[in-house]
Amino acid sequence: MSESKQDRFETIETTGGSKVLRALPYVLAAVIAVYLLMGAYKVTQPDELSRFHYDTLGKVPVSQDGRVKPFDTVARNALLQISQKQSLMDEMLLKGEGTSDKPAVIWLAELMAGRPEAMQRRVIRIDDPGVLGLIGKTPEDGQLFSFGEFMNPPSEGAEPIYFEVGRQAERADKVRDDLRKPFDEHVIGLMRKLSLIQRLRINATPFVVPPEVQGDEWVPIVKDPREGLNEFALDRKAGQTWQAMMKALRDDNHQAFNSALQDHLAFKQDFVPAKARKAAFEQGYNRYAPFSKGIALYILAGLMGLLAMLLRPILPRDGYTALWRSGMAVLMIVFVLHTAALIVRIWLQGRPPVTNLYSSAVFIGWGIVGGAIVLEKITKLGVASLAASSAGVATLLVALHLSKDGDTMGVMQAVLDSNFWLGTHVITITLGYSATFLAGFIAICYIVFGMTTSLMDRKMARAIAGMVYAVICFALLFSFVGTVLGGIWADQSWGRFWGWDPKENGAILIVLMNAIILHARWGHLVKERGIMVLAIGGNIVTIWSWFGTNMLGVGLHAYGFMDGAWAVLTVIGTNILLLMSLPLWVPTHLWYTNYRLKHPPLLPPLQQVMIGSGLLIVGVLTTAAFLTMTLMGTLNIYYWFSAWLLLFMMAAGLGQLIEGVRVCWEQREERLKGLPASA
Repeated sequence: MSESKQDRFETIETTGGSKVLRALPYVLAAVIAVYLLMGAYKVTQPDELSRFHYDTLGKVPVSQDGRVKPFDTVARNALLQISQKQSLMDEMLLKGEGTSDKPAVIWLAELMAGRPEAMQRRVIRIDDPGVLGLIGKTPEDGQLFSFGEFMNPPSEGAEPIYFEVGRQAERADKVRDDLRKPFDEHVIGLMRKLSLIQRLRINATPFVVPPEVQGDEWVPIVKDPREGLNEFALDRKAGQTWQAMMKALRDDNHQAFNSALQDHLAFKQDFVPAKARKAAFEQGYNRYAPFSKGIALYILAGLMGLLAMLLRPILPRDGYTALWRSGMAVLMIVFVLHTAALIVRIWLQGRPPVTNLYSSAVFIGWGIVGGAIVLEKITKLGVASLAASSAGVATLLVALHLSKDGDTMGVMQAVLDSNFWLGTHVITITLGYSATFLAGFIAICYIVFGMTTSLMDRKMARAIAGMVYAVICFALLFSFVGTVLGGIWADQSWGRFWGWDPKENGAILIVLMNAIILHARWGHLVKERGIMVLAIGGNIVTIWSWFGTNMLGVGLHAYGFMDGAWAVLTVIGTNILLLMSLPLWVPTHLWYTNYRLKHPPLLPPLQQVMIGSGLLIVGVLTTAAFLTMTLMGTLNIYYWFSAWLLLFMMAAGLGQLIEGVRVCWEQREERLKGLPASA
């Protein structure tokens, strides 16, 4: 950044101003706190609007995949895997049921009881046109289909479509992974959904009968479909009351159902009291959905922080101070919510906070936000809070996507079953991930604001560069220590400290990338712009170490394998590379923040306002449309290659809009000063 005669940027004052403006952050914080507390109170109250007490059923502890969890969690996870939803949406409801969403526990209870409604609910999601053709459907028929459409013969004398899907899935499963076509992957996925529904339908899962004596295990109502009902389970009171519940639901007898449900729950509260308490608490946690609330609050905090930065030139000091403090208040509240949700997960699992990819996304977001809050309290620039909000939204959206794979608190792999190493190596190296990401997010703010707005002066540029430097030092320390601790754990588990495993290579790449950035700075090989570009590049290395190595499916760390994300990582990596390359193509003296130091505005202020508004509106509407279509599954992921362009479009629009308004305001003030006093 070039020098100016007088720095235009001043840090935010945290005192002064009118009483109303000083009170604004506290009022906003109180409103949000009341909203969150009311949500917490609501989940403690029974929601028994139906004749059948489904809310109470959701609290019943059951066992699935080696973990005791509430029936509500089983229903949510199953529906999420099958339809990518956690509740019965409008398109899944039947005639006469209204249009409001209904909890997943209703669908699962109907399915396990054998009610005909369950076979008619359109819960099975199919996106691939080839698979739609296999079952005789077209994209015009929609994406959701009922289990009955697969189990009922399409015509007299024909076999159910279920068997043809099974044959195609069996054929595709024999194809080597690297030779499979998209149709093969989708038909295998469809068969997994159908198999899960079938196992739930016959009561083979979850296991509903708890151990009554020491040494016993949880057992299902149906242990082997070929052998029918499990007599051992039916000899136990829990099995008998469960069967009574299912029969009453099947017969539409709500009184008998509710009575049997109370007996079943009371029995489990006596025999497995600790599990029953945790199951009831987990159901409340599911209903509260803290991370969904967190996404909305992070967006609010980010918008307020962004407005505080952009409106600084035209707002009085106490006005933008109040706006900045309000954004920080929201950010602090959502950080407390994020922390509380992490603590609840730790208690429910009995494990440290990072145990799988989902929890790593949640924890990385928490680490980024925590570090950014510290930086923001020190610098009061508004940049760190904006980076925190953006990272909070991004990481929780990643976690939301990862939750579609099933239980987010599942049983640990045997190699990871060590609370000591999970609490040392994993947390340490994950904090290294967080710091590297934070440096990258702050660097993106530097590039975007410097190239598209007139906000960046020497003082602000130096402050941001100092933040990035400090965060990278932190990242290098924690990523290095975490990598060494991982080697010690590997030596204890596998008998060797280092084996050039993909995950190990990814960890050392993060260490090397951060070391390169620091040495480039110390050796004066690059200046501020180069440091920012390298910091953004550190995000690519970290994303590869975090996700890319898991997708290879090889090595001793393949327990985190995930497939189908190559397209997403390709889009993200390409956008980051474009963000890195753009500031290298454009000389710094042509960045808008430097250009405006020596030149007048390119356009009259009113035209700046109009063009800025247009760019902003187009960018916001396009981004909103992309997000909506992505969530609905109707947008190809490759359209997000233009995300970097949308980012610059919105930033440039905001910059032009704010500068145009500022110039118009200054011209108005000058005209008023020139008027006679009597006017």
